[in-house]
Amino acid sequence: MKRLSALACFALLSVLLVVWTYVLRSVWAKPSWYRTFLMRVSLFSSTIICIFLLLEIIFYSSFAMSDSFSFTLAAQRWHEKYWQPINSLSYRDREHTRTDFEGRKVLFVVGDSFVAGHGIPQIENRFSNILQRNLGEQYLVVNIAQNGWDSADEYQAILAYPYKPRKIILSYFINDILGAARRVGFGSPIRVEPPSNSLAKYIIDRSYSLNFAYWRLYRFRNKDLGEKYWRFLQDAYARQDVWEAHETELLQIVTYAQKENIDLTVVVFPNLSNVKSCAAITTKVTELLQEHGVRVVNLEPLLEGRDPKSLVVNSMDAHPNEALNREVGELLTNIIQADSK
Repeated sequence: MKRLSALACFALLSVLLVVWTYVLRSVWAKPSWYRTFLMRVSLFSSTIICIFLLLEIIFYSSFAMSDSFSFTLAAQRWHEKYWQPINSLSYRDREHTRTDFEGRKVLFVVGDSFVAGHGIPQIENRFSNILQRNLGEQYLVVNIAQNGWDSADEYQAILAYPYKPRKIILSYFINDILGAARRVGFGSPIRVEPPSNSLAKYIIDRSYSLNFAYWRLYRFRNKDLGEKYWRFLQDAYARQDVWEAHETELLQIVTYAQKENIDLTVVVFPNLSNVKSCAAITTKVTELLQEHGVRVVNLEPLLEGRDPKSLVVNSMDAHPNEALNREVGELLTNIIQADSK
């Protein structure tokens, strides 16, 4: 609302300038150098403001686009348009009533933004929803996910859910180790920074066109941000204290599932922008889980060699796109249906 109010202020200013220009032309009729100068300045200012308003309207209405970290106004606009429905448990999923759980096999799909569907406008195109359609009414597939969750968050969410599942599909992405890294004092990866100048920040935070231009330029001038983020993750997995803390987090979920006789399957997502580079990490996670009797679907061998553009949402958002969600949904459907035979 603040940004819309800012647009309204610019529109009002533009109208006032046009009125002022009319006054200069029609009311202040006596020719003078001062009158001519003011009239030209007013016309020029009105033109610039009108162009700016036109750009703002275009960018506000047409540029709703997700990005990996949701720091742009275009990404926030995308969330305003598409991040729904939100149920009473604050998950991006439909509301499930008590009767929904009666007489059905309950399947939890748990994870972070990969499961919540970051970059996917319609939830029907997420792999959890594809699972629900494919498995039919005998199953109830529940989406339990929030952007930014790590493995410890996911474990707590499983415990807190008011119903117990028969099956859990846990989505694992290689940045799930960040919570453990933070807790042992290893720090956090490189993140983008807004303008340091308070006036520039104020304007960029409220202008859709300038915000779009600023972050595109920022990304162009800081092409190594992705590399720095990736190196941080590699270092985190290489550190023994971080890995041991993360291992404990993962085994909490494994132990709980085994104790409660819940069938657990873990889907391991690689870095979709550079699949092959994280083979060592996905293998390390896969081997740990398999050693404890967990079925693991490691997507790294399946996706290696593919064009990253065919896997991700867009050039600014490295989350899995609809096509990959559909592929993962079909893959998991085949696994679950094979179990039932």
